[in-house]
Amino acid sequence: MAGRESVGTPTAEPKDAMTARPTAPAPLEVADGVFFVQGPASNWIVLRDDREFTLVDSGYPGDTPAVLASLKALGLEPSRTAAVVLTHAHVDHTGAARHLSAEHGVPVLAAAAERPAVRGQEQYQVTLPQLVPLLWRPRVLAWAVHAVRAGGLTPNAITSDGEAADARLAELPGHPRALPTPGHTPGHTAYRLAGDAVATGDALITAHALNGGGPPHVQPIHPVFDHDGAGAASSRQTLAGLGTVTVLPGHGPVLTADLSGR
Repeated sequence: MAGRESVGTPTAEPKDAMTARPTAPAPLEVADGVFFVQGPASNWIVLRDDREFTLVDSGYPGDTPAVLASLKALGLEPSRTAAVVLTHAHVDHTGAARHLSAEHGVPVLAAAAERPAVRGQEQYQVTLPQLVPLLWRPRVLAWAVHAVRAGGLTPNAITSDGEAADARLAELPGHPRALPTPGHTPGHTAYRLAGDAVATGDALITAHALNGGGPPHVQPIHPVFDHDGAGAASSRQTLAGLGTVTVLPGHGPVLTADLSGR
């Protein structure tokens, strides 16, 4: 499942984003109205339709200023957010969603099985005891420090949540189409977007500190993060059926890849 073509200009040996890039880069338009932002350690996507837009995932709580800056770069106002659509409710994807919900009443949508985690009633985050055996590697320790500083221990508490049902998604800017990919979390969902782009969340990524170095490529996230390893593997087979797509991952740069090549 190696990436065949990079959309953008990732380096051959990716640096730890948390040390290499203190602020989010400019949004990259990967398809008509589809803008990808590679944040310091977690990504988000803007689906723009004139002055309104849908935000898919939203980084860590500490990424909120970068998320707002990326909207401003696109000429968008936070109050015009039609919805935040989550691939899943890990805190490194719900950060700015909490702000937009509290400050602007923006609905935060996720699969039904994910909504308890959105509201903070359930938690499927990796635990410190699970990470301790991995922290001997400097890049992993740097990621862990960044995650804590970015608000990775902040519990979710989003009350303006709703279900990312097909009819609701069809009404949103960008018309994201849900593709259930449970395993990483119980309700993890990928989204088909315009131009054969797919928001894969953490079902497939292209780089992460725990996955080691080397050139970015389409790969599973480290299994320590998965709630249900067998379910995550099954969901990767579902994604493999998409063939060649533009992968917009939860972590790492955009890559165009043939997902069936496993």
